[in-house]
Amino acid sequence: MVEHHVDSHPDFQRQMNLDPDTPFGGKLSVRRNGEKPLIIIGQDECIFKQYLLTKKVWALDGQQPISPKDEGAGVMVSAFTSRDFGFGIDITDDQLQKINMSRRNKKYTDEEAAIRLKGNVFKNDLHSSPFIIEFEYGQNNSGYWDYDNMVIQLEDCTDCLIILYPDYDFLFLFDHSSGHDRQRQDALNVHRMNKEYGGKKPIMHDSYIPMEEGYLGPHQRKVNVGMNQVMVFKEDDDGPFYLNQEDRESRRHDKEMDEDRVVKKTKRELVDELKATGIMDPKGSTKHLQKLCQDNNISIQKTVKKKIEGWVGKPKGMLQILWERGWIDVEKLAYYTTKGRRDSYGVLDQEYSLEHLLSNCHDFLQEESMLQYIAKKIGVSIDHTPVYHAEIAGEGQELNWALAKVKYRHSLISEKRTKESFRNLVKECISRKWITIERARHNARRTRCYIVAYTNLHFGNMPKESVDEPVPVIIEKLVKKYKSHRSSLDIDSAYVNYLIDLSKEE
Repeated sequence: MVEHHVDSHPDFQRQMNLDPDTPFGGKLSVRRNGEKPLIIIGQDECIFKQYLLTKKVWALDGQQPISPKDEGAGVMVSAFTSRDFGFGIDITDDQLQKINMSRRNKKYTDEEAAIRLKGNVFKNDLHSSPFIIEFEYGQNNSGYWDYDNMVIQLEDCTDCLIILYPDYDFLFLFDHSSGHDRQRQDALNVHRMNKEYGGKKPIMHDSYIPMEEGYLGPHQRKVNVGMNQVMVFKEDDDGPFYLNQEDRESRRHDKEMDEDRVVKKTKRELVDELKATGIMDPKGSTKHLQKLCQDNNISIQKTVKKKIEGWVGKPKGMLQILWERGWIDVEKLAYYTTKGRRDSYGVLDQEYSLEHLLSNCHDFLQEESMLQYIAKKIGVSIDHTPVYHAEIAGEGQELNWALAKVKYRHSLISEKRTKESFRNLVKECISRKWITIERARHNARRTRCYIVAYTNLHFGNMPKESVDEPVPVIIEKLVKKYKSHRSSLDIDSAYVNYLIDLSKEE
């Protein structure tokens, strides 16, 4: 038996699209060992502006219509795509009813995000497929798309998938953005740590030390393989290793002094005091809240007792964490700084940089984002596609947006003159009637060709004649070699127009 991937030739995909027994666009491999098949789903956002590209217009007898002075209304679309379902997923009324029954009286996993976005933690009934969401962005509209919107949409989509397709596993692909990469409050992050213990830094979660490189150093250490390293000092700890015995005991707990000092109130304290005066839901930067307090005769300062900070219950700091792992040479303790030492020529020596040493430990390198943490709790997986590589992002999602933008930009100004006509045009451009499942699968196939090319480049399987050529040239040759049909060099209008014409022929 010879088994071919459905991407090996365009005719394979066309045949599978016509076969009623292959609704997902292909057959499962005969080499599968019984585990659940994995469905990969890509995600991305795209913005449509009402008067985009309207500076050039046709003129009649030297007269031309008046062009709008601004870009008009804006709509952001967050959508999921896959070769299995196409762009978004169609969900029938009966399926929606089944999904909603399973969601009744259940809370969102990220309750704080649900409260900020919806006002409560409970899941409401879905009235349409959540895989494509339109979002009218702007300060005077729905705000801006952020982590809260993303994590709620992800859980809504996951609820649908788990109910409708319980025999499959799911992997979501996201790009790198502030919403997708937002970290947990207790995440391992060197930029949230001081050199030594204490300070106004968050307490990070414990870290398990596995039997692999990238965790423990060559020097004397306190933690070993199989142990959990605690990131905060406990009552029964010995204390910071860099203090002498007397200082460790004297600084074990916080000590208040008789002397007072004046400090500024925290942002949380400012918000609480503003609420107490009747101001509902005060928001903004600390500076803005301070101005708001002053306008309402609320002091922005408070008097506190001076104190010597103890180490019990406080974050350990980078120096202690690295020493416990064996990355600190105590004979050269004075050499270690946060950023590292500079030699006589001004060159930074990162051998003694605490940030460099700790950020290269595997648990800090591989720390999962808040989105990944929530995804794991709701039963799916998340991965991130590389930055600056739209050609391999999100199962061809960038190409789906290109299809939508081609249709949008070819539309007449009159088709988007009013806000209602603009919204209707956007709906038409992102509909599954335009971005058909056949087109979405073509785009997913094209993306996979680039992934195969990069994989072969990584493992050194490149054409011999391309050894001395630039990487982009090699990639294009590899893509050409590893796929039987080629339409264009990049993600460009030539390929998109070809795809539109191809679909018309089919």
